[in-house]
Amino acid sequence: MEMEATKKRIDRVRRLLKSPNAHVRALLGVLHPAEVALVLEDSPPEIQERIIKELPGDLISEAISEMDEETKPGRLLTYLHPEIAAGLIKSLAPDDATDLLAQIPQAYKDKILYHMPQDDSEVIQHLLEYDEDTGGGLMNPDVVVVQENMTKLEALRAVVEQSEEMDEFYTIYVVDREHRLRGFLTFRSLFIAKNSALVRNIMDRDIISVSDTQDQEEVAKVMAKYNLPTLPVVDAQNHLLGRITFDDIMDVIEEENTEDILNFAGVSDGENLRGGWANAVKSRIPWLLINLCTASIAAYTISQFDSTIERLVILTSLMPIIAGVSGNGATQALAVTIRRISTDGIPRRKAPGVILKELSVGAINGLMLGAIVSMAASIVNPQFPTEFVLMLGVVVYLAMFGNLVLAGFAGSFIPIMLERLGQDPAVASSILITAFTDIIGYLLLFGLGSHFLLPIVNPLHDAGMNFISPF
Repeated sequence: MEMEATKKRIDRVRRLLKSPNAHVRALLGVLHPAEVALVLEDSPPEIQERIIKELPGDLISEAISEMDEETKPGRLLTYLHPEIAAGLIKSLAPDDATDLLAQIPQAYKDKILYHMPQDDSEVIQHLLEYDEDTGGGLMNPDVVVVQENMTKLEALRAVVEQSEEMDEFYTIYVVDREHRLRGFLTFRSLFIAKNSALVRNIMDRDIISVSDTQDQEEVAKVMAKYNLPTLPVVDAQNHLLGRITFDDIMDVIEEENTEDILNFAGVSDGENLRGGWANAVKSRIPWLLINLCTASIAAYTISQFDSTIERLVILTSLMPIIAGVSGNGATQALAVTIRRISTDGIPRRKAPGVILKELSVGAINGLMLGAIVSMAASIVNPQFPTEFVLMLGVVVYLAMFGNLVLAGFAGSFIPIMLERLGQDPAVASSILITAFTDIIGYLLLFGLGSHFLLPIVNPLHDAGMNFISPF
């Protein structure tokens, strides 16, 4: 109910903002920054500019940081004078500020950085050097740290001093003189320790960290695996560089899930979900061209059995059943395998077991579905000679069974192979597997039909019988 009420309130605000006399501050000033972000995302540029210029800076900075990254919220800063934009950027956490500045032209970015304090500017410029999809690109360099040779009282004073400059923090990190990460302190261990106790004696050395060059998907897996609210980021020499919090990882998980869904459907992850038709066409046409090529191979496969099809027209009515069911079976195996890769990963030693499992599932499903389809094909064709009907059932059974076994193999092997080659296992896997099951299905159906049915059919066909089925 609350979500529905929020949606109605935001829709009403959007309608009122269309009026040139609308009072922006009165309409939006009472909204939560996340709600202002929703209004900004779906408003035309002229209304976005009015909102940016008329609302208080603290509300605007929070709203922009809450906007969907695909809407390129950073470009809204270009509506403002660089000095005003610099003030908004300075009020944000360094990682959020960096994300916004990465979306605007270099010339305007330089102007904004020029108007910022030198220390803040240098921090953001350093973060901009990282790839946005790495641990370094996600991290916030603001951390609470204490030296391992401090006493409890010295550590408490250091924590109080540093926390005055931070909105929130979850962990106290312990470093040595060279700022290398040594462990962390819990608030409980710090409070109950004796005043003279050294930090190195009360800290927890069992700390999980990630590299500044580690891919964001791997970072998300680490945080989820160990159920951590924050992760320290270190360089190759284990120097503490910053921290990644769970709210950053939630955005990463949403982004990775969206990417996997798009790739699974053969859509480039470069497509902007809010973009227009030109962006969608540019993103999708390469995969459709690949699909055209694979479909052409399947069509060529069918053309090699022209003489068989001419005498066994009944097989053409069974083509979509064999190919369609096997395609679905392959997609099921593919979905399970990709999900397993994206969550827990599949170690090299376990890969054969995963493939064997999907082979077994395909074999069992093939036995059952093959039997059902073969019996149905036999039952609905009583007008044909008994020998032909029985052999037709055998051909359909073998084709269905064989294709489902191969579908299970392809659905598990292809994504594992792509992952081993360093490619995203979801990228166009469904297109490759659909082509595979179509081609193999047609080869099995018509190949087995040519071998087992033509010797029975040829004499009868010459006598004038047409093997066209109502199936």
